Amino acid sequence: MNPIDHSSDATASQPTNQKNGLSTNQLLSGRWDMEIVWHRAEATGKASATAVIRETPLGIDMKVHSPGSDSHTILAHPNQELSGATVLHYIYQVEPKAIWPDAHGSYKGAAILRLDEYTGELSGNYWTDSLSRGHFKLNRRIERTETVKPQAVDVLLIAALEEELSAAVEVFSTGIGTLKGVQSWDQAVTADGDEYQVGDFEGSGGTLFRIALARPTRMGSIRTGGLATTLTDLVRPRCLVMCGVCAGNPKDMELGDVVISELTYQYDEGKKEAERFVGDHRQVPISKRWLKASQALKTEGLPSFGPPSDEDRTLWLLRKIYQGISPATHPARTRYVPEGTWKTTMTGLETAGLIKAKGNAFSLTKAGTDLVNRSMLMDVDPPRTLPFAIKTGPIASGNVVVKDGVTWERLAEMGVRSVLGLEMEAATIGEVANTKGVAEYLVVKGVMDHADANKADRFKAFAARASAEVLLRFLIDRFLDHQLSKAANLG
Repeated sequence: MNPIDHSSDATASQPTNQKNGLSTNQLLSGRWDMEIVWHRAEATGKASATAVIRETPLGIDMKVHSPGSDSHTILAHPNQELSGATVLHYIYQVEPKAIWPDAHGSYKGAAILRLDEYTGELSGNYWTDSLSRGHFKLNRRIERTETVKPQAVDVLLIAALEEELSAAVEVFSTGIGTLKGVQSWDQAVTADGDEYQVGDFEGSGGTLFRIALARPTRMGSIRTGGLATTLTDLVRPRCLVMCGVCAGNPKDMELGDVVISELTYQYDEGKKEAERFVGDHRQVPISKRWLKASQALKTEGLPSFGPPSDEDRTLWLLRKIYQGISPATHPARTRYVPEGTWKTTMTGLETAGLIKAKGNAFSLTKAGTDLVNRSMLMDVDPPRTLPFAIKTGPIASGNVVVKDGVTWERLAEMGVRSVLGLEMEAATIGEVANTKGVAEYLVVKGVMDHADANKADRFKAFAARASAEVLLRFLIDRFLDHQLSKAANLG
């Protein structure tokens, strides 16, 4: 059990330490390495975390990041004891990132921390209403207590997941063709403890653009919005972008395809009536110039793009028939079965005993069904290349992970019939860009599933990598085609 990862916002008085003239808030402010020793029943353990304490107009703000949980403080009160020692009393609520066997859902805790004026250690015991208890020990991380000085960048890229961020770092570090990419990344941290990295993307004649990358501690619109807002204020980007994975509309998008946001919106924003939900969507479109540029983007030359093998072609056709989808009318058909080869290809599958014609449709034989089932069992590694397509259209965001397979119909009924992608953070990126006056924004997502019962992670790594490649190609084109300098306007 990892007992706590918390943030606090509380009103508190600021008594002055008579020995050094600093207020209690000033003594506590900074970045700390934290050790958590926990006990629950017969179990015990230790966890590491990072704490950031800072002054706010209301008192102090404390955030702790650990692998297992997030939380917020309900009440905090820094003070001095009669001995002159600085002490912090606080009550907090924990929201585990994963539901541990002995901690179901959120729970509350309380702690008393005392600052040792000689060693500088902040430590004390804690208790929770989940019947756990333990000890916190914090030691100041001096090299990271200072606020990072604002440094303007051309591009701020936000990824929601670690896998998405890693794919972006790899792709932007590699570059394309004669463009060298980012040769080194500078690690940085905000005053709130949010980590990010900055690098110069090197073209053939010098720096093409300066980029900052970051991800929130947890996926979803709330954490993403806070991080995007903080970094937008700090690094003042000329464009705010996101890449990663999403669910794709099965009528238009194949697994591995990449969708670029024509617009973004929060689909579950509105009013719940007795028998229906009435949407109240605030759509944020990208600029007309970037829309036109996205519609002209091509996949040729991208590392993840490649023609299907004969095995890929066979399995794609069999899986569509297995899913009850006509491959003949599917928008990806010509990518897997080129024009003029349909009859020969399907006849070959009939001869091999994998399909049979039934009326005006094909069905799988037992051998064909067995081949599909075996593929689902054995093919677990992500593909290296696919004949994926890039499409531009609306991306809808919601606050829950969808697996019901009927959301696409509901989205169409609520007014946006041509939704291509569904995920959790794109609308937040659009809203932050719009609110903060960022000149341009764009969300690029690779399709990893169709938000149905067949939802799986096999295509996740491919979708993350392909989306980063498409975003990089788009940015290179924008900066090269218009010979942008850092003083020019994006267009």
